[in-house]
Amino acid sequence: MSLDHDDMIDRLSSARIPDNTNISKEEKTLKSLQEEKENLMIEQNRQFMEELFVANKSQPIKVKNVQITNSQNFRDTFLEAQFKPLLASNQAISLESFLSNIEKVSKSFVKLNLVENLLVSIHPVPGTITQSSIFGRRTFPDNGASISVVPIFNIVPVKKFYAKTGTNIGNGEGDGYIQFQLKNLFGGGENLIFDAVTGTKTSSSYLLNYNQPVGNNADYITENTFSVNTRKWDWLQADVSTTGFSNKLYTQFDSYINHELTMENYWKVLENLSSKSMDVMVQSGSHFKSSLIYNMTYDSRNNKHLPTIGKFFRFGVEFNGLLKVTTSPYLKTIFESQYALSLPKNWYSSLIFSTKSGLLYSLNKTSSVLDRFYIGGPNDVRSFTLNGLGPKDYNSSIGGDIFFNGGISLVSKIPKVSPESNFKIHNFINFGKLIPLDKSAGVLNAFKAMTTDYSVSCGFGILYNHPMARFELNFVLPLAVHERDYARKGLQYGIGLSFL
Repeated sequence: MSLDHDDMIDRLSSARIPDNTNISKEEKTLKSLQEEKENLMIEQNRQFMEELFVANKSQPIKVKNVQITNSQNFRDTFLEAQFKPLLASNQAISLESFLSNIEKVSKSFVKLNLVENLLVSIHPVPGTITQSSIFGRRTFPDNGASISVVPIFNIVPVKKFYAKTGTNIGNGEGDGYIQFQLKNLFGGGENLIFDAVTGTKTSSSYLLNYNQPVGNNADYITENTFSVNTRKWDWLQADVSTTGFSNKLYTQFDSYINHELTMENYWKVLENLSSKSMDVMVQSGSHFKSSLIYNMTYDSRNNKHLPTIGKFFRFGVEFNGLLKVTTSPYLKTIFESQYALSLPKNWYSSLIFSTKSGLLYSLNKTSSVLDRFYIGGPNDVRSFTLNGLGPKDYNSSIGGDIFFNGGISLVSKIPKVSPESNFKIHNFINFGKLIPLDKSAGVLNAFKAMTTDYSVSCGFGILYNHPMARFELNFVLPLAVHERDYARKGLQYGIGLSFL
């Protein structure tokens, strides 16, 4: 995705995880239970196999062959690639390696969202005991014998066709949607998704997304998206229509570090409605964007929406100007971090430290209002209106080229409520600053200007951590407000996947 400081709806409409958006509360709960069930099945399978071989843990194991139910739903080449960890060698292996390979295969099907249920049973093969051999650097005793086994994967595949309709309400917005999904189209984890949305802020939006694993490898996913949408940018007093496509390659390793490479080509039309800003009036019309984006993330948090322990880092860089017809070429970088710390156990509380920063360096004389950063709002620097911080021109928030914001949150259990409850008490302090880049003064002076005069807010409230999103209702109070800021005092609610 672009290195933009997106609002709530953009965060919720990530094309990478289409199954988690635009679904009802009941569907979200059901999906969460299914995911928990899948993880539990993997752990149960591991425990079962450990118990099965506990009496023979010193003996090597040899996989004779592998069996799978409902194999007609998958291509032979796809199945061969998934079961390669088990069938790559005819040599006997240790129990630990065998269990690890079983887990790798199971995770591949779960990662690609190909199964509703997956159970593994192990059948020893009688009369096939052979002399053990060297596996890797480990040598089994000459007088030992290997146990030949046949793992049987009992798979219940997902339905190939799925359709749903519904409505969304949040942050003063409402919309209706319809979605069609075709899963595992060609028997190798290929998916086709079509979304259509219309509402108060998004007058029309259509998205067609095709994704599949690269080379039958569940760790590498390619995603191609074509979209057409028209959306109100209230902070600019304008409408923005976007048409184009993106091509993305990303990883989903089991390790903490993952990568994402995206190429975007979009045609955007800025239509001024009532803004008196010179930037908006001058830049109204067509803009073409052709960019290459790289993101690297490190994520060790135990929960992406409301962590109690772990770290998160994201670094991204974007170059817009791959084609000469690019309207506003630029270089953009963004950095995010989050650190969650659990307080003493009997406190049932945790501290969350978050920061975000970004720099947009235009390769023209000035940057476009369509590419600049926007900050402020219930998911960002609370106690300010949506995108209400930073430079203003008459009645419009025109964005900035450099920003830095952050916050400290104390999340605690509600008195006389179970610590396991998803409802929590939330106390926070937020700060942020967004400014334009004056090239004549230099980038160094711009960074110096970022060291003072922050807008600051504090507040408290109640949050609900749903497996698919986070909900907040806070009483907010601005502590330091500047003339350019649009602040608010009182109740403020937010819903989304990412919060400051």
